[in-house]
Amino acid sequence: MEIAFYAYTILIMTACVAAAASTLSLYAVTRNVLYLCVAAGFFLYFLDLMLIFLDEYLGHGTFPDVSAFYAIHMPFAKAVLAMGVLESIWVALCLYLDKRKIAFAIAPAAVFLTANVLIVHLMPEGPAQQWCFYSTREAFIIWCLGFLAFQYRKASVPYKASIRKLKAPAIAGALLCACIIAENSFMILIWEPTTEFMNSAAPLFISERNISENLLALVLSILALRHSVGVFRLRYKEPPEPQSTAENRYVDSNIDLYCEKYGLTRRERDILRCIVAGKDYQNTASELCLAVGTIKSHTHNILQKTGAKTRQDLQRDFWRN
Repeated sequence: MEIAFYAYTILIMTACVAAAASTLSLYAVTRNVLYLCVAAGFFLYFLDLMLIFLDEYLGHGTFPDVSAFYAIHMPFAKAVLAMGVLESIWVALCLYLDKRKIAFAIAPAAVFLTANVLIVHLMPEGPAQQWCFYSTREAFIIWCLGFLAFQYRKASVPYKASIRKLKAPAIAGALLCACIIAENSFMILIWEPTTEFMNSAAPLFISERNISENLLALVLSILALRHSVGVFRLRYKEPPEPQSTAENRYVDSNIDLYCEKYGLTRRERDILRCIVAGKDYQNTASELCLAVGTIKSHTHNILQKTGAKTRQDLQRDFWRN
């Protein structure tokens, strides 16, 4: 059992880290803050899993009693991390739907954290407290899904098409949220652990773990990775044109090496720079004060030397190198 839960936890944590890294890379490429929010959400959920991993490591070899089975370990750390995960999802959703009021973005997180603090301080320890504490997470998810459904119903036809792109994560979220609630209700409120169960290592791995929640994180990680691969593939097919200072510095530092690699002349180097910048034959001819026919002839030579079939293939090859 210990090996199985270890491998299972490592799998979920690895998926979250991979999704966080891929969406952070998307932010670096696109400068879309939405991807930064998604990356933060996956990374914070990774930290939340680390707390569970820490509890299992520190409690290894011990057998908690029934009261410890229903206790909430490190409640404030878990509340803050859960708030961070859910708020990241909410802010990303607001950005996608173009809802940019700051108060509207932070209000659900404030309500969530306040509810968690009140539950920890005002409710007696036991199954009811634990169920309410973890159910606030599902309440936040239901709020996000409900808001998305409301926006879809009142949206215009073109806007509905944009919202429908979230169909897969929304359906996964709705189905698995129902599974999370059912699992929590059964494990915390209905099922009564036996003495034999409490004397085993199982409570250490089950007390604060929700399989459905982990599965939701895994599904969303896969969807994020799939989206990232699609965006990067598109980025490869349609290479960027250097616009920022950093991109121009990259061109300056690599174009000489590229020309040396393929034996390009100085004139071909100048034309290559224009091709990388996305300029057509006419603009290149105007910039270099040459005839369009001359530019086409040099471009043909460059394509032959580099083995590229088209100007766009040449751009891709330059950025790849």
